Amino acid sequence: MDSIASIEIGSNSIRMLIAERGRPDSPLKPVLRRRVITRLGEDFNSKGIGTIKPEPMARSIAALKDFLGIASHFGVSAPIALATGVVRKAVNRNTFIDLIAERLGHNVTIISGQEEAELTCKGVLSALNQMAKPLVIFDLGGGSTEFIWANSREEKPISIELGVVILTQDFLHTDPPRDDEIYQLVNHIEDTFTIGLDSLKQRGKETFSIVGTGGTVVTLAGMIHGIGEDDFNETRMNGLVVRREDVGLLFGEMKGMSKEKRRNLKGLERGREDTILAGTLMVMKIMDYFDKDEMMVSYSDLLEGSLIDYIEGAKNERSINKARADL
Repeated sequence: MDSIASIEIGSNSIRMLIAERGRPDSPLKPVLRRRVITRLGEDFNSKGIGTIKPEPMARSIAALKDFLGIASHFGVSAPIALATGVVRKAVNRNTFIDLIAERLGHNVTIISGQEEAELTCKGVLSALNQMAKPLVIFDLGGGSTEFIWANSREEKPISIELGVVILTQDFLHTDPPRDDEIYQLVNHIEDTFTIGLDSLKQRGKETFSIVGTGGTVVTLAGMIHGIGEDDFNETRMNGLVVRREDVGLLFGEMKGMSKEKRRNLKGLERGREDTILAGTLMVMKIMDYFDKDEMMVSYSDLLEGSLIDYIEGAKNERSINKARADL
């Protein structure tokens, strides 16, 4: 079995995909997925410093150690490991990356928001087969959200510093949150969109659809469609359609609940009961900003994209070596 693996160290969770190399028309066959919520972005903006705290750092290194062990069991000795979200913004990011190398003997690459968006786009398009349709893809994460106009090589991806972990910690302090906290959060999201996404919205005056990906988006789709988290997979989730009306109804149901009560909602992964409110508001406001009543969901994302990118790079290298040999 020719297996490869990718790992993302994000602001809210660490995720891994192990896959087999597939056919030319379908380059990946997923074998195993793992996800652990580690809250690396916990208290990240306390005192405005932007520091990864020791406990979240330790949780994340422990989870990564487990993932590397699982990958090794599948014959993958060196998974592609990428860090996103708060890691790229943290003042102590090098300390974190150096600790991983020291304790686990594994190198982690910190990627930019633009690189994250490009790899996510590659993963989404490989799964949804929507290349002929104009799309705006967004990847809602714990520390940032990436946007890309998927059908234009000229359009640069946009990364904005709105993520569910940071927004929850900065705005939603009570349980359940007060109306004024929600109001302030909505204003912050809308103001940030006006500044950060104007060029994308101007480009989006032509007909296009939106595709959402990321843990919060997949979770919302599961909750709305009555799919339990144990049943999340590519077949069930890729291509699901979520309506703005249903997202709004779900938010109205959840906002008055305590975190404890939200834990019992079908499809809500344990550990997301506090951040799901900020995430739901983000999805609602994205759909409002682009004036869309529906969005498509992609379970496939950065993890697939980074593996496809690796496979393409290996193919290009083989082509270059062959060309040199033929000289």
